[in-house]
Amino acid sequence: MDEVAAALATVGNWMFSPATRRRIMASSGLELSLGDYTLLAQVSLHAPVRLSVLAELMEVDKSTLSPPAKRLEARGFIERRPDPADARAQLVSVTRAGKLAIGKLWKARAAAVAALLSDWDPADVERLAAGLGALSEAIKKGP
Repeated sequence: MDEVAAALATVGNWMFSPATRRRIMASSGLELSLGDYTLLAQVSLHAPVRLSVLAELMEVDKSTLSPPAKRLEARGFIERRPDPADARAQLVSVTRAGKLAIGKLWKARAAAVAALLSDWDPADVERLAAGLGALSEAIKKGP
């Protein structure tokens, strides 16, 4: 298990490093800051969601999410609506334009991973995908 944990740490560090995220953004053709990219990705995963909830999930102060949220909203990538459970609060969601942007980012992300695996045997890639898929499902189910 130590080897698995160490390998996952390396993969996670690579996937979320600023350098990798910059390469993904550059190849996507989108001009987003790292903060904008991160927030758009998180909104797409959790929407509709309050920024305060995202701040907790991301372990950042809510005030750090306001500037990227305003930029993403100005570009038409996210929208705010009143929270039906609390009219004083707002829920953030990804717009159609935001979904198209996310699609470009995920395509660029897949290309970055494909470049790492380009000399792998296709059967090994399939086994990796199956194993990671099973791990992903276990994570979703929780302990």
